[in-house]
This record gives sequence, C-alpha cells and structure tokens, in this order.
Amino acid sequence: MYWKHFILFASVVFLLNGCKQTLEELEPLEEKKAGFRKVNSLKDDFLIEPIPVQIQTIANGNYPGLHTNQFLKDLGFFLDGYCHPDVQYFPNGFRGYKFWMVFTPYFGSVGYDFYARRYENPTIVVSNDGINWVEPEGISNPIQKTASFKESFLEKKGELVQGFWSDVDWMFRNNRFELYYRGSFIQATALKKRGVNNQNNRQKLTENAHRTIVRQTSTDGINWSPLEVAYTSNKPATSKNNDILSPSFVEVDGHIKSYEVEFNRTQNRFKSDDLTLVINRTSLNGLDFSNYRASKAVNFLNEPWLALNPNNSVWHLNVNYQDGYYFMLLAVGDVKKYTSDLLYLAYSKDGINFLVDPKPFVNEKAYRSALFAMEKNKHHLEFGVILGYKNGQFKFAKINVDTEKIEDAF
Repeated sequence: MYWKHFILFASVVFLLNGCKQTLEELEPLEEKKAGFRKVNSLKDDFLIEPIPVQIQTIANGNYPGLHTNQFLKDLGFFLDGYCHPDVQYFPNGFRGYKFWMVFTPYFGSVGYDFYARRYENPTIVVSNDGINWVEPEGISNPIQKTASFKESFLEKKGELVQGFWSDVDWMFRNNRFELYYRGSFIQATALKKRGVNNQNNRQKLTENAHRTIVRQTSTDGINWSPLEVAYTSNKPATSKNNDILSPSFVEVDGHIKSYEVEFNRTQNRFKSDDLTLVINRTSLNGLDFSNYRASKAVNFLNEPWLALNPNNSVWHLNVNYQDGYYFMLLAVGDVKKYTSDLLYLAYSKDGINFLVDPKPFVNEKAYRSALFAMEKNKHHLEFGVILGYKNGQFKFAKINVDTEKIEDAF
C-alpha cells in the first residue's frame, strides 16, 4: 500500500510540474538571437568635447503637504545629484528656451542610500546652451512629490517602507509634452488618488504592482495633468513581475513605441544568454501598450561589451527616432551588480534589429544618458548628448552621425 501511495504522489508531482512548464511556455516573446557581427564605427569623435552641466534647482524629498529644510538639497551648489536625463530640443525655442530637460535628482550630493530615493522625483529645467540650466518660470518642482510612508508598501523584508519614482522619459508631439516615468512600490490606492479619475486608471489599478509606468501631459511644460497609468509589472503586462527598467518612448508613423530593460529570468524562451533583454511594446494612444506576450525582444546583432565581461548587459537606455532610423543609447554594465559603466550607441532601420557601435562613448561610471537631434542635412545627423555618470554629474556634448554608414552597415 505504501508503494502505491508513493507512486500516486510522484505521478501527481510530475503532472503538476509538467503543467507548470507548459503554462510558462505559452508566454514567450519572439525568439531573440544573439549575434557576434563585426561592425565599423558609425560616429565621429565628439564635435564638442563633454562639458560639465550646472543645474540650478532644489531637490525636494518632502512628503506631500510637508515642507522642511531637512529634505531640501541645493543641486546648483554641488554641481551633481543629477540622474536619468531626457531632453527635448526646440531650434526656435519653446517659451524662450531651446533645451527642455526632465531628470530625477539622485547620486552625488543627493546620495545613494535608501533615503536618497525620496528625492528621485521628476524635475524639469531649461537652457539655451545645454550647459547652464534653470527652472522655467512658474514651475513647481518636482512635478510629482515622493510617495509618503502611507502610500508605499514593503519591497523586501528587513527594509524600511519607501516607494519612489525614477526613470523619466518624454516626447513632444501634437503640441504637448508627454512625460513617462516609473513608480516603484507605491500602492494602487495612492496612485488612484494622485491620478485622473477615469476608466483607464480604474481598470489598471485594481491591485498593487511592484512597478507602474505612468504618464503626465502638459501643453506649456509648467502645468501638468494628473497621472495616468500606461502599464504595470503585473501579468499580463509583464512576465514574472519584472523590473521595467528605464522605459523610453518614441513616435513612429502615428504609433508610440516603448523600449524597456527586463531581466532575462527565463532564458530558454529566447535562446539567449543575455542577462537582460530590451523589450519593445506598441500603442496607438500612448496609454494602452501591447502586453508581454504581444511584445518583441530587441536583437543586438553584435554585443561588444561581452568581450569585456560576460556579465555585461544592458542596464538603462534612451531611444530616439529620426528620418527613418532608430538610435539607442545603452548604459551597459555588470547587471548582476545592478549597475552600468559603459555607454554605447546602437542603431536600427526596423526598430528590432540593432547594430552597436563598437567604440563606447564612456568607458567607466556611465549611467542613463540622453540623445536628441539638433541639426540634419542629406547624409548627416547632429545630435546633442547629455552624458550621465554615477557620481551624479551630467556633461553636454555633440556628435555627428553619418547616415550613409548606416545604409552600408545593413
């Protein structure tokens, strides 16, 4: 009788494991094929060598409704504490300024510890030279204050409770800014209270999610709409509650395409040994994006960072679309240590298959950076670059890209 019970138990375990594997195999994205193609350098040397940036603003880590000097930090005094830049460039100016940048205070004088996340809030500044930045008149920074203790939920046992914002990215289309960023460990009820009271938010905020991608819009860059939810890290939007790192958004032929970094925790699905993957989603309205099963995995036809460290993979990114070409700034590092050091430029004609320039912009301590088009002629694109570093500094530079080389490469 004992053996009959044992055989029955073993059979049930086998069937349950088999069913679990089958369910997981129903969720794959497109197969991702890693490549090792040799690629010639696409870009010239810097047209303008990197120049340190100064931002005159105050990082505010106060909870909503509170204002104490204890949680205010003067970023202009220390020339650091800058993280996650994204820039919109207006050749003829917008409200008196050519450069509009969103970023989150972090690193440097703001710090790296648990409490530093209280300052990591979307902050908007402007400039006419890309080097000296100030707040636009009338703005109230940050445009979204940090989550309070009551609005947050626990990330890991043994840690304090503190939700936070991060990873800002924006577009300017149809005469308005569309700003996206990530909320982490913020309760769904809190997001509802801060957001628009509409069906979109009610449907997407039925339960807590570790990560939530939200959007705010503005026609003047000063006054911002309440937040709306694009997608969360819960299924079916994301597989296995992934991190949705550094999402970046571009408009292509009337569609919104998003790119994000996710950990490759199910390597058998993609036939890739990459530790992280870049996932591409699409949307018609900028809020309803394809879920995980309907999304695509970016294929890097060459991965020069692997020759330096097999644990190197993409950590953060920024995407730009110009004249039929996709450009992606990749902050790459040992993602097992949750960081980056190298900064590469990748480019594509279809938005899925990317070639990577083998020569990095930055060889050490690089973090999320921003690329934005400034001038263009028949065969060249001039880009401005805000280089982000792990010491909390930004630097402004310019590069020139030869589009004929892109055609030759593909």
